[in-house]
Amino acid sequence: MRALARRPDRLVPPVLERSGVRLDTRYHRVSRDGRDVSLSPKEFGLLQEPLSAGGAPVSTEPLLERVWDENTDPFTTVVRVTIRGLRRRPGEPQLIETIPRVGYRVR
Repeated sequence: MRALARRPDRLVPPVLERSGVRLDTRYHRVSRDGRDVSLSPKEFGLLQEPLSAGGAPVSTEPLLERVWDENTDPFTTVVRVTIRGLRRRPGEPQLIETIPRVGYRVR
């Protein structure tokens, strides 16, 4: 039941594209400007959420629930640490934007 509750209410298209990033949800592949980018499963999930939000910011709570699980401590810094690692991966310019007291979005 918990796994079903974590499933998104919306359908995610098999390929998400924004700002030169192409994320294939079916094959778990990411590329930026035609170059493959190697991501961990958590980084992949963390990138998928803001990409599927269509430019809207995504707060930390939904990221913890969807990428980790509902039992994760809400005061943990795991999202911030993973975002920092994700920012280093796809190259310049920075892909993930932090909106203070709101969340994260893809530029």
